[in-house]
Formats: sequence, C-alpha cells, structure tokens
Amino acid sequence: MGVAGWRFAHMKKTLRVRAALVGLLEELPFICPVVIAIGSLTMIVIKLCKDWPQ
Repeated sequence: MGVAGWRFAHMKKTLRVRAALVGLLEELPFICPVVIAIGSLTMIVIKLCKDWPQ
C-alpha cells in the first residue's frame, strides 16, 4: 500500500471514530453540557487559585 493508501486508511478510521462519537452524543445529549460545565468550573478554580493572595 502506498502513501495515499495509508492516508486513506487513516482517514476512514478517523471518520468511523467521529461517527461513533456523534452517535454517542446523540444517544446521551446531557454529556455535552456536563463536560462544558466541568471545564468551565475547572478554569474558574484555576484562575482563582492563581489570583489568590499569597
């Protein structure tokens, strides 16, 4: 298999992973808001810890 074949094989795998991820998110719609909320809370805590007076 040449270079183009390897690229295509990798692209097919990436598309399958992306399709599986989208399917999972469609089945469990509450995951995205929870992940965003946890990420935002983590960023706020890090910011507060950095600004905390020593």
